[in-house]
Amino acid sequence: MAGEPDRGDAWSGSGTVWSIIGTLGAGVAVWGLIGYGLDVWLGFRWLFLPIGLVVGAAGGFYLVVVRYGRNQPKT
Repeated sequence: MAGEPDRGDAWSGSGTVWSIIGTLGAGVAVWGLIGYGLDVWLGFRWLFLPIGLVVGAAGGFYLVVVRYGRNQPKT
């Protein structure tokens, strides 16, 4: 059928994998930069950067689970 992925194709899930990697990386990068900016702005040293990195990783993981973690109904 035209709608089903080819089970023999080794590259069939690579787009999904790169989307997951991009989501996690973007979350860590954006929230890490926000944490770094707060450290510079408020005059702290290494306080908000690690917090931002953890928040970004947790947020990215949450988005991946919401988007890809649930079983999709078969149509």
